[in-house]
Formats: sequence, C-alpha cells, structure tokens
Amino acid sequence: MRVLQVYKDVHPFVRGGIERYVHDLSAFLTERGHRVTVLVAGKKGRETEVSGFRVIEYPCICRILSNPVSPGLGAVLGSMEADVVHFHVPLPSAVMAWLMSGNTCPYMVTYHSDIVRQAFLMPVYGPFLRRFLEGARKVLATSPVYRETSPYLAGLQNTCVVPIGTDLRVFTPSTDGGGEYALFVGRFRSYKGIHVLLDAWREFPERRLIMVGGGPLEGLVRKRVHMDGLNVSILSDPDDRSLVELYRRASFLVLPSTRRSEAFGMVQTEAMACGVPVISTDLPTGVPWVNRHGVSGLVVPPGDPGALADAVRRMDDAGLRSRLALGALDRARNEFDSGKLFLRVEDLLREASGDGKD
Repeated sequence: MRVLQVYKDVHPFVRGGIERYVHDLSAFLTERGHRVTVLVAGKKGRETEVSGFRVIEYPCICRILSNPVSPGLGAVLGSMEADVVHFHVPLPSAVMAWLMSGNTCPYMVTYHSDIVRQAFLMPVYGPFLRRFLEGARKVLATSPVYRETSPYLAGLQNTCVVPIGTDLRVFTPSTDGGGEYALFVGRFRSYKGIHVLLDAWREFPERRLIMVGGGPLEGLVRKRVHMDGLNVSILSDPDDRSLVELYRRASFLVLPSTRRSEAFGMVQTEAMACGVPVISTDLPTGVPWVNRHGVSGLVVPPGDPGALADAVRRMDDAGLRSRLALGALDRARNEFDSGKLFLRVEDLLREASGDGKD
C-alpha cells in the first residue's frame, strides 16, 4: 500500500508530539512493508530518507501563525502517487489545497486538535474544515473526550477513536530506581502553562525541576528562572536516548497546560510507560482521560499555581507515588501500546484505500 502522510513537520527535524507521532507511525508502516512518503513544509524542496520512509518538502514561502503558506501545495498533492492520503490536522493550508485541487484519491484524517490560538479565523475557515472532514473515509479522534467536545467532530458520522500510543520497547521503566527530580517535557509555548509551573516552583527552593523542550518562549523562561532564583534546569532538545533516561530518573512528570490546544499530552504516555506518575490539568480534552486522577497520577485545575504546588507536595508520599507509578505503567501497557494502536491505524488505512493488498 502506498501511503502519503501530510503534515507541516516531522521528527527528528522538528521535535513535538504530532511530529513524533507522524514519524513513529510512518516507521511502523514501513516495517510492515508499505511504501510511505511524508510531505512536510520547506523552502528547499529537499527529499531525504528517515527510518526507511521518504520525506519530501513541499514549497513553503513563509509561516503565518504557525501555518505554512504554500501556494503550490495543491499541485504537489496532485502529483503524488498514493493509494491513500493521511492528513494530520490542524493544518489549514493542506485542507484548503486539497479542497481546491479536486483530487479524488481516498483520504483519512487524524484530528489532533482544534484551532485555538487562531480561533478568530474559524468563521471563515470552519466551513471548509467541516467539508474536508465530511469527505474523509475516516476521521480519527485521539480520545473520546475530544470527539465529544470538538465542534468539528461532534455529529460527524465517519469518526472513530484511536489514541496516540508510545513505543513500549523504547520507553521502559528504570531498573535501578529514579525519583531524582520533577520533570516537564514539551515545547515552550504559551498554552503549556509554564508560567503557572514557575509560579508554583517558587515554593520549592530545595526541589529540582528539569524542563525539557526549548521553543519560542525559552528565552523568557530562562530569564524568569534566573530572576526568581528557581531550582530549575533547562535542557533544549536532548536526543531520544537521553530523553528516555530523563523520564526514568524522574519522580513525576508535570504537564500544567492551560488551554484546549493541549488535546492529548503524548508526554504523559511516555512518562507512564517508564513507570512515572503524572500531574496534569483538568482540561476539557483528552489530557485527564489519559492521566486518570488517583490511578496514574493527579489532576488539578488549570491555571492554579497553589493547586499545582499542593499536588507536588502530595508526591512526597512515597506510598502514594509508588501506587500511582504502578497504575501509570499498567495504564500505558493496556491502553497506549503504540504497536497495537498502529495496527488499528493500518487497518483503517487499508479500509480507506479500498484495497486490502500491500
């Protein structure tokens, strides 16, 4: 089966949750014998190979509000040979290019998130997005919560839920114990609630926090850490092996996101697969569905530094932390094994293509 995956970036060139998901799914499908091409935004039109699949840049003259501006994308999509196209949204430029291209190739969509920060565009863009989703053979929501609460998924007849998983062969528990620090992993963006986390951390001068990810707000975060004298270490983009080791040695992961842009929180499943409990926020998304309060971690109100600090203190209870760690590992193994979930995606791609043959 020839599979064309479309997003704006892919791991390891850009590190982020969706980028890693596109990479890992593409690598899995390649291992299964399918011919996979990933189309990403770029200026040089390069073609390279990553983990056995092709990565091709489509023309992008600039990015506005994180969305690639790509006037020639429709023609590129029309020129690609594929049995099925798999779009990862939000990606307005690709949605509009596809609708205008008149391409009749079957396609499937993984709906990672609503457009939140640029919501003012939705009165214009929304009808096109709805038409695009209605035309897909399948639309995959990453959690039942998001399928029910997104205005663009609710009421669709072609949706199903396939969560984002984690490679349990890579993300594994420590064999010699951990508990050395608290950990944050994610791009430094406004919706991640980093300001809330730093406000809470003023109460813990003796407790170390490692923040991993870098991103647009890194300079501001470093300045805040220095000015407030916080016990925080910042690591920008460690390699994959180092990231796994950081998870293994953590006492717990903190995901203090404050807005709906945090639709799932893939870092939660990575931590859980390493036997590390999670403190996350009660957003109306898949975040608290992934991290079950009292089972795999603790869930607190978003935007509340005091509640976040209280949850951090609760993690000092070794018995509670041990129970949550076991619950996190059990939940990762039963619900978020990427191998099992990717098999489901493969079946849906076959179904969408109308051809069960490779």
